Amino acid sequence: MTSPKHSMQTSGSTDAVWVHLQPYTALPSFSPLTSDLTTDVCIVGAGIAGISTAYELVKRGKHVVLLEARDVLSGETGRTSGHLTNDLDDGYREIAEKHGEGGAKAAAESHAWARDRIGEIASEVGIDCEYRRLPAYDISQFARGAEGYEKEMSELRAEAEYQKKLGVETSVLENLTVRGWTGAIDQRGGLVADNQATFHPTKYLAGLLKWLSKQPNFRCYTRTRVISVEEKGVEVLGFGHKTVHVTTEAGHTVKAEQAVEATCVPLQKLSIITQLEFYRSYCIAVRVPRGSVEDCLLYDNAEVYKYVRLTTCDDKDDYLVVGGCDHKVGQEDTTPRFAELERWTRERFTQAGTIDYKWSGQIFEPVDYMAFIGKNQGCEKIYVVTGDSGDGLTHGVLAGRLISDEIEGIENSWGRLYSPKRLGSVLKSLPTLISHDLQINTQYKRLLQTDITDIEDLVPGSGGVLNNGVSAPAAIYKDEDGKVHSFSALCPHLKGVVCWNTAEKSFDCPVHGSRFSKEGVCLIGPSKANLSPSDAPGKVSQEQAAAA
Repeated sequence: MTSPKHSMQTSGSTDAVWVHLQPYTALPSFSPLTSDLTTDVCIVGAGIAGISTAYELVKRGKHVVLLEARDVLSGETGRTSGHLTNDLDDGYREIAEKHGEGGAKAAAESHAWARDRIGEIASEVGIDCEYRRLPAYDISQFARGAEGYEKEMSELRAEAEYQKKLGVETSVLENLTVRGWTGAIDQRGGLVADNQATFHPTKYLAGLLKWLSKQPNFRCYTRTRVISVEEKGVEVLGFGHKTVHVTTEAGHTVKAEQAVEATCVPLQKLSIITQLEFYRSYCIAVRVPRGSVEDCLLYDNAEVYKYVRLTTCDDKDDYLVVGGCDHKVGQEDTTPRFAELERWTRERFTQAGTIDYKWSGQIFEPVDYMAFIGKNQGCEKIYVVTGDSGDGLTHGVLAGRLISDEIEGIENSWGRLYSPKRLGSVLKSLPTLISHDLQINTQYKRLLQTDITDIEDLVPGSGGVLNNGVSAPAAIYKDEDGKVHSFSALCPHLKGVVCWNTAEKSFDCPVHGSRFSKEGVCLIGPSKANLSPSDAPGKVSQEQAAAA
């Protein structure tokens, strides 16, 4: 049973494997904001993008205030699988079709820089976070000799040759073998990208926050939900002055020269949100005898996409972290995903032992593959970081450099690729964008649907939407003691009807991916507000949600 306090620590009822060696109680803690402040830069969101941007700016002498709606690392950074690579999921030939060869080269260089930057900072600051270099294997979809195998291997060879042009250390092996893959299923050939990396994400970022906390030009406030980020004042032809006002739910204001929204999705500007697709991705952590599986990053393109890596368990075992089974938020049943990952793992790694952790996280996929990092559309002093495209860790670290450079007026050759104001690559993705929008609009069908016909249908510890066609649909959660909690089922963002997520015990919006805890607390935007209790006006306060 999870308490309401758990939703302040992470964005699901499950826990990721990272709490094994870095429990929530070991993370740095900060107090809520209780007064108005003035600073150089205000950053909203204490995940890898916000913390990395704070680090780069503090190192350059800027005064930084970091705000987080819940606890530090309570968002998607704490639920990642920890891959660090410039062997990007979408493939560089596909990226070049949207952004040209120059854009593809910028993507390869920038993600390599971010991958390496984590190692540099960990060494400089003295953070023990399991950072290490290792190869990445992209395994072919078809078994050797099967129909389609030669065609796919030809495509992998073409991709490898193109990646070499971009400076990625890539080759193709027909007889690729992964040590420890002991099952009868053929391993198949694949693409090998050398010199990639992995780490323990929350150990790294906890260490970085501890370093930042000792700096006189850094302040952090948690359980401080931001409800608006606005530019105020007038500046024309160098005359006048604009500042950014960051307003919290409690009514306090941080006035800053610049603001950064490192919040997975921006707090404003619908145009960027419509260029994103929102997915859930699932992970399990399985014990395997220490050293019995090769330390590598593994990507299996057969059937439903899977990805694999290792992390430390104890003196006898490693954890094999296996992820995949992605689907759009709120649009599919979440219950069979962990069983599918377990089946896949045990068929290939017969030494697999107990499964100690099962969890899921959110992916924000831009239609043209690249994250949006830089000045928000229509803004002069507000920056955004969104659209992780399955590579949120390197995108987040990269954001620190791109935004710091832009704030200081330093031209960065990678900036155009990630600019939120880019248009050409988005126009090239117009068919995908239109298809996505049409599919999203069909999710409003839930205004006419109900999950349950009677609250008595709910077993303790479960939830669902009750829509009797007379009153507004209600999101109902029955706790383990049988007590019923009722909220409006309408997402505060654009009034989509939320769905019950059985795996994480949350209410998820199938329109633009907002998620809410079983207590109604907003876990992931674009919603800026909690679900309203259906039997009383108003919002769920942070104090109510934090009361355990």
